[in-house]
Amino acid sequence: MNPEVKKTDARELASASKPMGRLLRACREGAQTLHLRELVGGALSFHAATAVRRTGGVHVFVAEDRDAAAYLLNDFYALLDESRILFFPSSYKRSIVYGTEDAQGVVQRTVTLNALTGFAGKEAKPRRGEEPPYLVVCTYPEALAERVADRESLARETIRIGVGERISIPVLVQSLADAGFVQVDFVYEPGQYSVRGGIVDVFSFSESKPYRLDFFGDEVDSIRRFNISSQLSADKLERVEIIPDLNTAVQSAARVSLARFAGADAAFWFYDADYVLRRVNDVRRRTLADMEQPERIDSLLTSRNGLLSDLAASRLFLLRDNVAERPATAKVTFSTSPQPKFNKNFEMLADDLIRNALRGYDTYILSENKAQVERLENIFHQIGRGQAVVRAIATTLHEGFVDNDLKLCLYTDHQIFDRYQRYR
Repeated sequence: MNPEVKKTDARELASASKPMGRLLRACREGAQTLHLRELVGGALSFHAATAVRRTGGVHVFVAEDRDAAAYLLNDFYALLDESRILFFPSSYKRSIVYGTEDAQGVVQRTVTLNALTGFAGKEAKPRRGEEPPYLVVCTYPEALAERVADRESLARETIRIGVGERISIPVLVQSLADAGFVQVDFVYEPGQYSVRGGIVDVFSFSESKPYRLDFFGDEVDSIRRFNISSQLSADKLERVEIIPDLNTAVQSAARVSLARFAGADAAFWFYDADYVLRRVNDVRRRTLADMEQPERIDSLLTSRNGLLSDLAASRLFLLRDNVAERPATAKVTFSTSPQPKFNKNFEMLADDLIRNALRGYDTYILSENKAQVERLENIFHQIGRGQAVVRAIATTLHEGFVDNDLKLCLYTDHQIFDRYQRYR
């Protein structure tokens, strides 16, 4: 078996794509609404990752539902720098229609807003040979429909504190209480703080771990993240930003759509933009029907027209050119097709690999499990198809595909073995 292809090499497989060259050229020439035709399965994330790495900036991917957004997120984890990939869910379980807030969703939304705010300072041109800085956000209609705090409110509500600064514990505690934080004996979820002698623990809504601030008199002596269960320090920090629950801390009048918050320089990618816009209006209508104060609807949810207005200056990448208000100004056609269905028929798979090689196509098996790849190779020998060469890439996508321009086949092991793939 040939050596495994590394993740970094796998990303370069798309570098010779002629449609990608046309897409990047259209972007340079100022096209604002691009129709990307015949991108199926994992081909979208595969080629979009290349576009993100080449162009940099903020890219928001709007999938058709939460699961589709989560699978797309996992694809980007495999293809890009995981620290630059964010999930933007609804702040409610299932949807705002049902009214049950989801604490984890609130945290993930706050993390995303904080990252978008911080990214504004990273737009300087990269050095020669370096990738431009980028940020990828994966979301879906119910999450996109909900309004968020505007940038001014986020800055105003954020408590910033650094090592060496002079601030008394009572003053900090009062600031936390004013921001809606609740005092407890031991913090275990966002929105809480505790005080023990000269130590203040606080759990920001923008972090997965709480902060521990150690005071020496009225001076911040050290700041550390710590693990909730073990209480052991994770890492030391020089400066932190403590963010409250923006859903309750920010006035209704200071709420905007994610599109407005992300800014005109952000690019938005849609599987089906018309469906997303219709779904946004549907969520708005269903919520409005159950509201006791219907006049508050505009502070909670945006609308189709509101989103289109906020996206007016943003670049759109559309897999379907179906938005009457934003017809495509440029079209790029990719020649991709879904991974064939083998239904665990390994003779069919082996013959397909052999046939691909004869017509000049490179075939790779996407698998994070070495044993699974070895198992496949052994099966081919047992059925008399030893000439079927198994080349593996140590990563995976939610769906495999065939790219006829690149003469490339990327098959996922979970589809080959009919195994359910979970996202994380």
